[in-house]
Amino acid sequence: MRAFLNRITGRRSPELNEPQPVIEQHFNRTNSNPIEETTVRAIVNGKLVDLPRGATVEELRAKLPEIGNDDVMEEGFGGTKPLKENEAIKEGSKVWTVPKIVKG
Repeated sequence: MRAFLNRITGRRSPELNEPQPVIEQHFNRTNSNPIEETTVRAIVNGKLVDLPRGATVEELRAKLPEIGNDDVMEEGFGGTKPLKENEAIKEGSKVWTVPKIVKG
């Protein structure tokens, strides 16, 4: 009722002139899942695999025991390259394994 009377008389109440606090959660709202932010998806031997962000080849071997002691190769723009044990696997990488050559 008070707001209606203020509109009729043309007066503004003093609380409308004060700045109102801004709630930040409304400005930076994203529809992302926290699980997606902490994981990396890579294609390993044709299978889509979720790995922790910054996962190395060593952690990949622990997660996929079928890799064993094979050489891990990564496809890139400049061709393929072997990955070292301490190299991190990047988002969207295409990775495959090649068995070590054993001379008999």
